[in-house]
Amino acid sequence: MQALALKTVQFPAISLNMIAIWSRRFNTRAALAKLDNAALQDIGVSYRQAFKEANKPFWL
Repeated sequence: MQALALKTVQFPAISLNMIAIWSRRFNTRAALAKLDNAALQDIGVSYRQAFKEANKPFWL
């Protein structure tokens, strides 16, 4: 009887540091999306800038 060869699946190496960065981006962008116009004005960010940043994927 012939032995079956095991196939290996390779995943890209993602470090814990990269996962932490992605998590922080996701959370801060979600918080940015919840700010009202007055809060955005306080931090010096326009609605358009906030919308653009909040809608980026976390990996960018």
